[in-house]
Order: sequence, then C-alpha cells, then structure tokens
Amino acid sequence: MKKKRKKNDGKIATENNPLLSAFKKKLKAVKKPEKKPKSIPKDLSKMIAVGVWTMIGTFVFFAFLAVLLSISNRSALNDLARQQEQNSKQKEEVSIVAGERFLSGFVEQYINVKNERSAAEKRQDTLMKYLVKDDETDQETWFDTSGAQGDRVLNDFVLYNVKKGEGDSLFQYKVNYQNVVKIKKKEHKIEKLALLNIPVKHKGDEFAVSGTPYLSEIYDLKGDIASSLEEREEYDGDQSAAIKEFLNTFFRKYAEESKDDMSYVMKTPETLNGHLVFGDVENIRIYKKGDGFEVSSIAVFKEKETNLPVKERFSLSIVKNSGQYYVNQLKHQ
Repeated sequence: MKKKRKKNDGKIATENNPLLSAFKKKLKAVKKPEKKPKSIPKDLSKMIAVGVWTMIGTFVFFAFLAVLLSISNRSALNDLARQQEQNSKQKEEVSIVAGERFLSGFVEQYINVKNERSAAEKRQDTLMKYLVKDDETDQETWFDTSGAQGDRVLNDFVLYNVKKGEGDSLFQYKVNYQNVVKIKKKEHKIEKLALLNIPVKHKGDEFAVSGTPYLSEIYDLKGDIASSLEEREEYDGDQSAAIKEFLNTFFRKYAEESKDDMSYVMKTPETLNGHLVFGDVENIRIYKKGDGFEVSSIAVFKEKETNLPVKERFSLSIVKNSGQYYVNQLKHQ
C-alpha cells in the first residue's frame, strides 16, 4: 500500500508542477537526429588507371617530339655541313685562280734570264719577294745565275695542273722557252718545252713560294678511263620505227622553231631558234624505261652559210600522251 502511494504521489506532484510538466512535453517534442549511413569509399582504380595512361601518353608524345626535333636538328646540321663544304670548294676554286694570278709574274721573272750582272741582280731581288719568310735557309742562292753563258727567253706559258695538299700545293706550268747562246759570234736558239713546278704555301687567298722551282717532262692528262654506263638491252619493239621518225621531226623543230612552238612537244622548251639547220640523227639507241622510253642519239646540224656539220649527243626521256610522243626531259651529253 505504501508503494502505490509513492507512485501516485509522484504523478500528482508532476501534475501539480506545471513547469516540470511543460519541460517534459518539450523534451519529448525534440527529435533525435537520424543516423546517416556511413559513406562508402569510391573506387579509385579507374582514376588511377586514367592518370597512369595519361602519364604514359604524355611521355610518348614528348618522346616523339624529341625525335622530331632531333631529326630536324640533324637535317639542319647536315645542310650546314653541306653548305660549308660547298663554300670551301668554291673558295678552293677561287684560290687556284688567285694563285695563278700571283704566280704569273713569278713565272716570267724565273724563266727569263739575261746574262748581264745588273739584270741578274734585279731578277734575283724580284723573285725573293715571292718567297716564304725563312731565316734559316739561304734563299738568295736559289736564283743565282753566275756562270751562265747565254740567255733564256720565255715564249709563252699556261697553267697545266695543280696538285693540292694541306696548306701546300704544287702549281705546274707548261712553259715554252728558248735557250739563246752565241757560238763564234753567231746566235743560236734552242726551243724548249717543259713543266715548271712551283711549290706554294697558301693561307686562304694569300700565297708564297715555299721551295725551289724545278723543270720536268710534260705528262699526258688523258687517262684510260672506261665509261661507267651500265649495259642495257636496247628496245626493238613495235614502237621503234615511230620513235625514230619522231626524233627526226623533233630535232627539225628544235633547230628551226621558237620556244613557244616547242612547248607542244617538250616539258622544258628550248631551241636553236634558227642558228643551225637540221641534218640527220645518228646512233639512235632506245631503251624501255617505265611507261616511256630513254633515247640516246647524235643529232647532226649544219651551219647555214658554210654547211659545216655540228654534231651533239642528246639523251631524251620520251612518253606517249594521247597517241603523240612527248619529251619529258632533254639532256646535253
């Protein structure tokens, strides 16, 4: 009986306390926050794969770019090397011309010897100016003519060959001269033909004679050199006669007509424009080449006034267009 009383007493106390009752109502009205489900971590494998392939693609792109740049740089360097080589060759050709100009006075002074003391001293002084500077060599003895018993007279000379070395060259001149001597007060002239060899040092376009000139026999420049053309089988098919007929027509036009007229039968028009007249075509050789033909022949032209024959060897690349033969290329050989 006592326990029931206590419980009822608490309820009665609550009902009798309006503040406590209002607090409990508000407490019940407050909602507990819902528990959100824990977020599931995203699958990062796709992102990693994309990143890796992007890096690989970037690496491949830059590697390809590096190769292109390397090829470009190598090509530029090769072009520069070729240009330098070409400039060097051009300079070398100019140097030969300059060397010939430098030595022309030397050759005259060296070959011409007059058996007089004053003339001999003047010759020696002049020739000394062409020499390299060398304090250890007695260069004055190079041109000593003491003991001579006659004169040497230059008729003419021409540059024959130049044998080149590194900083040194041997200029060879073909000289025609006379040895003049007096026997019993009668003058005798002996004709001579020889090579005058002159050692030369050069630095760019500057030259100096570096050794004693000397005479030698003239050697033949003609060599036993075989043609490098490959042996090919000549064409002897059903178009042979037509090609030969075309050649006669073509070279007649080539001799007489203008460039405008020749444009109908050749890619790069050229012509004699009436300077010569056509005569004949000789030694015709026809070779099949791709869809066309390569023709080697000798065209015979003549001077109008004297009928003097002028022969020239040609090589023509011929094709057939719309039933007509056409010269794609003409070479003078």
